[in-house]
Amino acid sequence: MTSPPLLRSALLVDDHPFVRDGLRAALQRLYPGIRIEEVGTASDALRTLASFTPQLALLDVNLPGGNGLDLAREIRQRHRKVRLLMVAGETDPWTVSEALEAGAAGFLLKTHSQDALAQAITAILGGATFLCPEAKEALAQAEQRGSERLMPAPAILSDREREVLRYLAHGENTKTIASLLQVSPKTIETHRMHITRKLGTNSVAALVRYALRHGLTRP
Repeated sequence: MTSPPLLRSALLVDDHPFVRDGLRAALQRLYPGIRIEEVGTASDALRTLASFTPQLALLDVNLPGGNGLDLAREIRQRHRKVRLLMVAGETDPWTVSEALEAGAAGFLLKTHSQDALAQAITAILGGATFLCPEAKEALAQAEQRGSERLMPAPAILSDREREVLRYLAHGENTKTIASLLQVSPKTIETHRMHITRKLGTNSVAALVRYALRHGLTRP
């Protein structure tokens, strides 16, 4: 069994010092020796990133003079190697969807435990997408409200494509799916290309919502 990815550096972006204190303490317990930089605004985050490239940036959704969603988009454009985890006080369908569209690899409520934070970081550093249960539920609500544009019925997908989509919706990366299905990563990429072409979207958020809506997240 391989060890979980080691987090060596992180940027905390939250305007509440006590939230940053809690996150910093949790990260230091989980990853002794980690380098952590912390700021309270989006503009300070961008200035920090000019001289510091962390493995992971933890972003609050609501920030003074802006928001974490716009910051996520900016970071994805300027610093593509930095993985992004949105850390929010509450969820709603629009925010979760926009966070994924902005390039966030994960969404976690601040009310969750240190163990959940560790799970999120392990998934994200491994190349997967992590959504806490509340974020998944928010996306399911978006489907129930009919916010997603009309897509073809699941019958358009082959059995293997539905299987790949199920793993994608659970946040598994290409390498992991390939191992689980005992095929090559290139084969999984081909299946994913066919899925996005048939459904008319390559949006991670849209694929997750589609899988939830049609019950494709269950074996």
